[in-house]
Amino acid sequence: MNRKLSIGAYQFFSIIFLFEMGSATLVGMAAGAMQDAWISVLIALGTGCLIFCIYIKLFEMYPEIPFTKYIQSILGKFTGKILAMIYILYFIYIGARVLRDFEELLVITLYNASSLISIGILLMFLIMYAIFKGFEVFGRACELLFVMIIIITTSIIGFEIIAGLIKIDNLRPVLEVGWKKILMETYPLTVTFPFGEMVVFTMLLPNLKKPDHAWKIGIPGLIFVGLVLTLITMLNICVLGANTLQRATYPILTSVSYINIADFIQRLDSVVVVIMAIGGFIKIAVFFFCAVIGAGDLFKIKKSDTLTYPIALIMLVCSVWMAPDYLEHYKEGLDIVPYFLHIPLQILIPLVLLVIALIQNKAKTKENAA
Repeated sequence: MNRKLSIGAYQFFSIIFLFEMGSATLVGMAAGAMQDAWISVLIALGTGCLIFCIYIKLFEMYPEIPFTKYIQSILGKFTGKILAMIYILYFIYIGARVLRDFEELLVITLYNASSLISIGILLMFLIMYAIFKGFEVFGRACELLFVMIIIITTSIIGFEIIAGLIKIDNLRPVLEVGWKKILMETYPLTVTFPFGEMVVFTMLLPNLKKPDHAWKIGIPGLIFVGLVLTLITMLNICVLGANTLQRATYPILTSVSYINIADFIQRLDSVVVVIMAIGGFIKIAVFFFCAVIGAGDLFKIKKSDTLTYPIALIMLVCSVWMAPDYLEHYKEGLDIVPYFLHIPLQILIPLVLLVIALIQNKAKTKENAA
């Protein structure tokens, strides 16, 4: 795992798409904005692109080293190592939260007789196997999964249209809740989840085959997945209506379960669960991989593979113990995590690091000129 990785343009695009789709499709994004939820997603997408620009600018200043390493260059060894450790723990914790999301999903929908821990163990074994095979293999798998998910998603949208489920009137009246409510749903929750979670890609950007892929592929990839999420949000509103969307635990499953074409094409919700589980697998694997390489670099471990087992165990235990039930887990994700973790670690600290790095570079330029 310590060998130099190389991520191609199409692989990078595919990983961004699958990562962002991961758990974002699981819950109704900005459901509190009612039929204007899609506007909140679009605004969050614009803000998310600006935040990602901060990460790219930092990468351009330190193109050869990952985020956890150039933090130390900017802030000094002592402070930098503490902050790097905080980010590694953050990646583990958010990976554990996503793991818990999919443990709950699979237990509720497909494996009612199974326990959370048993589903979690199977998922973590699968993720560990993927990482052991190498990130290049993982990237190639993402290329295939991307095509598969696009085809299945397009087919399901087509089935919803054929079944006559889409009612455009459910999107009206536009701006009924007012801009204040839309912006409250956008900031901070919809911005930080899922767009702000791109902070983990600061660990992967140094491994791009061409550094300019960060701009040329990263931003278009983020815009594309943001537009797909906006479309899915609009379709959920059209099929379910704003009130049902707000009440549904898994809105996309509820809307797809309504598909019935000639009593032949129906009960496609199980297919959607499989697609969502694939997205969850990719998202957890990215957080897991970045936590492993970050910890290996921080603690100067020659073979970071040795950290795979302890970090996998920590992630698994955290996923089960972080909340007694799904409602508590969901409430933490809405009321605590965005304000105390996402905003500081996704937005404030990277912005401060960029300002400090720019000042340091300017000072060095003046010294060299003198």
